[in-house]
Amino acid sequence: MYIKLFLENKHNVVLFDIKRDSYHDLKSFLHNHSIDLVFNLVHGEGGEDGKIQSYLDDIGIKYCGSNSHSSYLSFNKFKTKKIWREHNLITPDFEIYSDQSYQDLTKLYGKTFFIKDTCSGSSNNIFQIKSNDDFNNFLLNKNNREFMIEKKISSDEYTAAILNDKVLPIIKIIPSNDFYDFDAKYKSEETKFLFPELSPEMVSIISDQVMKSFNALGCKTWARVDFFINDKSVILLEINTIPGMTDHSLVPKAASVYGLSYYQLVLEIMGIDA
Repeated sequence: MYIKLFLENKHNVVLFDIKRDSYHDLKSFLHNHSIDLVFNLVHGEGGEDGKIQSYLDDIGIKYCGSNSHSSYLSFNKFKTKKIWREHNLITPDFEIYSDQSYQDLTKLYGKTFFIKDTCSGSSNNIFQIKSNDDFNNFLLNKNNREFMIEKKISSDEYTAAILNDKVLPIIKIIPSNDFYDFDAKYKSEETKFLFPELSPEMVSIISDQVMKSFNALGCKTWARVDFFINDKSVILLEINTIPGMTDHSLVPKAASVYGLSYYQLVLEIMGIDA
């Protein structure tokens, strides 16, 4: 969508599909096309974890968004939450999974808790544990990856986009499932996204905590932060430094309510005057 808009506005835009091609192909592609700026929209490992950013740093090409180190920290849920705790920000209790028993975990986290892949995007590899059977299912599917335990928070979930030090209108997420998993996020047509009526005081509290979470990780330009609200406390869940940018994604929705067209949003992320 954004490529069509840029072509219509006489920008020179070329597309590179990292799924189809390799990093070696990317290097020659960038130099052959005399690229000035890369708008990275690759989700998950390789795209959000600092690898592409580090690669672009090595060959001296500018890109939008957070640098390689901040991207690396932000993509790792455990490292993110550890840094937030160090900055006195609230996040659900957590620890690395290291062969703890189901019984020991229920003593610490209650009857229902989450086990999450520390480095997996798009709500993949998230296990909600409600029973010993759920726990055994996790053990069968963990595939030698690093996981963390996280306390379940029984409060409404929200998300807020950050754009060049501005916090865009806050979105309330009402998932179709028990929690905002992959199916609720991408497959269900029953998940709802609302722009709630929040008091000016609450908006100020949220904006403050969201910006602090962003700055604690050294992020730049844009991101989306997911969180819970409990009374007047903001409980930070995770940060996404390369949010979705389809016409039905949450950041474009928030930008539209703020008064930015899709084209204006992309220009702001790229640091180009309209």
